[in-house]
Amino acid sequence: MTKKIFAISTLLLVLLVGAIFVYNFAFKKTSSQPTTVTEAQKAAEEGKNISAESSTKNSAESPIIALSDEPVFGAALSPDGNFIFLFLGNNGQLNQIDLDGKLEKVLSTEKFDGLKKIIWNKPRNKVVIETKDASGQFPKFFYYDLASKAVTTLKNNIDSVSWSNLGDKIIYKFYDPKTKKRTLNVSDPDGKNWRDLTTFDYFGTEISPVPGSSDIAFWSSPSAYLATLVNLISFSGENRKEVLKDKFGANVLWSPDGKWGAVSYTDQKGGHKTDLALMNSGGGQFQSLGFPTFVSKCAWSADSKFLFCALPGNIPDSAILPNDWQEGKIETADTFWKIEIASGKKERLVDAEKISGSFDVLNPFLSKDEKSLFFVSKSDGKLYKLSL
Repeated sequence: MTKKIFAISTLLLVLLVGAIFVYNFAFKKTSSQPTTVTEAQKAAEEGKNISAESSTKNSAESPIIALSDEPVFGAALSPDGNFIFLFLGNNGQLNQIDLDGKLEKVLSTEKFDGLKKIIWNKPRNKVVIETKDASGQFPKFFYYDLASKAVTTLKNNIDSVSWSNLGDKIIYKFYDPKTKKRTLNVSDPDGKNWRDLTTFDYFGTEISPVPGSSDIAFWSSPSAYLATLVNLISFSGENRKEVLKDKFGANVLWSPDGKWGAVSYTDQKGGHKTDLALMNSGGGQFQSLGFPTFVSKCAWSADSKFLFCALPGNIPDSAILPNDWQEGKIETADTFWKIEIASGKKERLVDAEKISGSFDVLNPFLSKDEKSLFFVSKSDGKLYKLSL
């Protein structure tokens, strides 16, 4: 009997040990497996969250920031490159801001209503201010001297003004209602000591001195319905010559060294396509860059080797260019590029997905170190900065 009990006890003990072994080996291992899976899933989810957060952060931290809270006119870099001068659209006040948009100084509280265009001289110490009347049809020009704070009203019947290369004279188009003549003139900034350079027969006029020379370029304002004729004439009024013709809607932006002109133009009369090309100062070596933009969306590098341009997007196929864009009938959504003029190589400055918002770039300019591109967006008139 005793042996029988011992045998049963031994069997029960073996069964108990076996059960414990099976539990530890099977059940505990099985129960520990979900923990491992959960930890792995948690790590994976954390990784996804980090990636998503990083993606959202990159999108939120756009390389483009607004430097103004309201529309501005005539934003221009100071000669030392440390500041930007600009006129506020609401009251015409002239401010000096740093390159991050912080107000440094109010340069003038002179009130200019109906601001339309600001034309700075190169030293940034004198400015011609174009305004419009209540109807928006007739321009009025004022000359403002930052040093003396003096304001001079220029004579009537002027509708286009530029500065000489030295910034001590103004070049302007004048229409004489009595003789019906349109003339290109040079005078002191206040309009005194004027003299005629030449006559021409078109209404809207663009004027630009050619850097590094005594030549003045002038041509009809860009229109898809007009074949543009670009003329050069010396500052003394001599040696007038044609350097470009038969390009519809053409506009020109001279390089800082004056050796090249960037030309935007329309493919045909009343055309829907635009292109960017280069020509030398004499109108030769005309060559397409295969880049459909307007020169008013471009800026030259200081060494004249590169163009920094906004490439307009969101343009309807039916749009007449550049007219519909100039007249505000369409707004573009731009991307940003750098073009090497020697090779035509194009480099995107910022990935499209990193651009937060839509920008219709106008009159861009570079910081002195060329690490920032500043521009006004036509859609809201505000000043923006793109970090390159």
